[in-house]
Amino acid sequence: MHAFDSNDYRKRVLAAVERRGGLGESDTFELYDIPLAEAARLSDAEVAARVEAVWTLWQKLRDHPKYRVLAGLLVDAHAELSEPLLHTGSRLVEADRVTQLRARREAERYEMLDAAIERLVARHGGIPAAKIPGLEDIGRMGGLTVAEIAARVRRHRIVDEAPAPAPAAPTLSAERRRQIRALLAEYERLLPGDPVPTLLALLGMEFAAAHHTNEIRLRAGALRARTRELPPGRVRVVLDELLIHIGDLLEPGGAPVDAYLLAVTETVTDQLRPQVRAAVLVEDLLVAADFDYLLGVAIAAGLDRAAAERILITLADELGTTVEGREHLAAPPRPGGPVQTSSATTTSTQPAGNGAPPGTDAAAESGAGRNSADATGERGTSTASATAGREFGRDPAGTGDASGTGGGPRYSGGGATAPGRGEAPAAAQWQRTPYTGGAAGAGAGRPWEAALRAARASLRAGRPREAAGFVTDARRGVGDDSLGARSVRAVGEEVERVLAAAAVHWRAAVSCCVGRRFVEALGEHLDFLDRRAADVPNPDPRGASRELLIGRARAAVMEAGRLFEALPSDPGLRMQAVRAVLEVCTDHAEALAALAELQVGAPGAVTASRKPDGTVVITWLPSRTPRVEYRVTRLLADGSWRVVGRTRGTALEDGGALTGPVPVYGVVASVSGRASEMARSDGDSDRDSAQGGEPDAVGRGPDGEPPSGMPTPRSLTEQRGLLVFEWPIGITEVMVVARPDAPPADPEDPRARRWKVTNMRYEIDGGVRIPSEIPRPCHVAVASCRRDATGILTVAAGFGPNARIRWVR
Repeated sequence: MHAFDSNDYRKRVLAAVERRGGLGESDTFELYDIPLAEAARLSDAEVAARVEAVWTLWQKLRDHPKYRVLAGLLVDAHAELSEPLLHTGSRLVEADRVTQLRARREAERYEMLDAAIERLVARHGGIPAAKIPGLEDIGRMGGLTVAEIAARVRRHRIVDEAPAPAPAAPTLSAERRRQIRALLAEYERLLPGDPVPTLLALLGMEFAAAHHTNEIRLRAGALRARTRELPPGRVRVVLDELLIHIGDLLEPGGAPVDAYLLAVTETVTDQLRPQVRAAVLVEDLLVAADFDYLLGVAIAAGLDRAAAERILITLADELGTTVEGREHLAAPPRPGGPVQTSSATTTSTQPAGNGAPPGTDAAAESGAGRNSADATGERGTSTASATAGREFGRDPAGTGDASGTGGGPRYSGGGATAPGRGEAPAAAQWQRTPYTGGAAGAGAGRPWEAALRAARASLRAGRPREAAGFVTDARRGVGDDSLGARSVRAVGEEVERVLAAAAVHWRAAVSCCVGRRFVEALGEHLDFLDRRAADVPNPDPRGASRELLIGRARAAVMEAGRLFEALPSDPGLRMQAVRAVLEVCTDHAEALAALAELQVGAPGAVTASRKPDGTVVITWLPSRTPRVEYRVTRLLADGSWRVVGRTRGTALEDGGALTGPVPVYGVVASVSGRASEMARSDGDSDRDSAQGGEPDAVGRGPDGEPPSGMPTPRSLTEQRGLLVFEWPIGITEVMVVARPDAPPADPEDPRARRWKVTNMRYEIDGGVRIPSEIPRPCHVAVASCRRDATGILTVAAGFGPNARIRWVR
């Protein structure tokens, strides 16, 4: 068995498990990195050592930015997962089970591809060359590589066909498109909320309103004004860049707007093309259920409904097929020419009736008269006009419903509405669906389609539990329809993912509210539950509901904002007022920023005396800053400091001091992550005050005590372009401070740039990366950090004697 490498394990095992969907898609041998082929040869001791090594890594990864959720699940399931591996007999049984599981999983990877190839060979006597890109798309959906797909395809004869036409060249430059997409994606990460796929969405405008130039200019001006009010930071930089693009492309109107709309349309078209190709590959028809789903994808990408429908119909034309229920929109038919029906396998040649062009009242009336027993002359032209208007996305009645019945074929079992031309003969071939739950099921062709359409609609509306019920109904009706089974399985997996994410967000939201982190609760968790999982209740039946948590969080944020606006200007009172704001909402950004500007007063007159029983009593004068917590440390013989205890009073007893001379004690005052200078019992703090109370050039007192009583990093060097150093014992986070013109005075130096680095990020990168935008050469220093019991980060007041370096690379 190979040696265990934590970095290799993360990249090879955890990344694959995360990509496949979590624990349910893996097995114990993979999770513990034990070769399945060696299960019989390995001893119990070797397996136990490997299990212990992997278990230790899982615990370290619980704070990892990418794998923390997976690592938490693995830690929780460790006892159950490892039990079968620790003994030879159970390990061999588990190996047999995993062997069969992997064989089934491997067969499932090829299931979609094999089904598509089998149908194509049955229909065409081989695989048409034009279908190979579609097969590659389907194979990639199943997790297959290009080589694996090619090996499967080579088993069959290739039939030559003309390739599909290539898309038109973009008008907007590819580089500018990339810049806009990257900026919008970064904006969504910095300010989570509603998706912002386009510049128009950033301004809160629809795709169809792109030529409302005056409205765009007004909204862009308002956004610029709000951006100028933001504090300096990455959010402001991103908004400034996006506003430049808005000014260049949208505000002028005319041709620049057309170029941008074309770029958005082409981007969405490129995104949809492989999905449409995969959807029509087998049946040579874009069925209504897939059309509805792809329509939602296009709208989420920034288009309006009309543009999204045009793109999907155009893509269907490119592939030489049609959309179920919209065959008359695929291409203008020749008078008396063939009309393709909505059947996936049959076509019929019918005259065009009165020869009227598609979309006119006469054509709709003629088609309705042929295909519906209820479309008589008594209904008149108005009914046919309304039917044709709905099929073309218009709403002649002014009701605001231009989509018909859920985007499926306009065919009613009761004959109340006449279908379009050529629609009824094919629709009659399908069994009328008995499904009536949640959606207008009468418009579906196959029994499972209405339930699946309702599931997708519920999922888009943020009701995944309701969607799960519809998926269950669809599974009952899918029978042996392989295409339907794949569609239902895909929607079911999406529902399960949303429900799993909702459970995670519920736990996080409750935790944030208990910790009074209401800004995080609203922005990251309750917003997701409100938009994506509105019908998922609190997993704790005794807990508060989503509406109640949202109400509490919003009330707390508003109250914190009101208190912050009333902060006094007097420094003595301002600290207490800022703490009052943080008592209401601990992650109020403006209050935290105001707290960072306030200095915590150091304790004074520290004295230490020994009682007859040997206990040392440490006393000190209180800090001028109210409501601080004092941390008392003892100076050891090796020059390090050991924490004695924490208190909010002004005295503490040390029962662990050795006999002999009274040790030297230091006291540091801290409040909400801010720490004061250390006051010492040997009087060095008085000498510090005589020198102005500031640390020397390296952030130390005259006798070299660690800043704020924290051990400091040392041995800073450069290796392979990275800053490396020795981590002090007990420190898991450091603050790296860089300044180009002079050494940083302290971690709060206003002329320096600083960023936090965790020991996990340090281990992953092999060191600390110095950002390229910082001028070279520069001066770099590293300060230690600690978190208190509430999770608030405390940064040392200075740097250690060996925690500086001049950076030239």
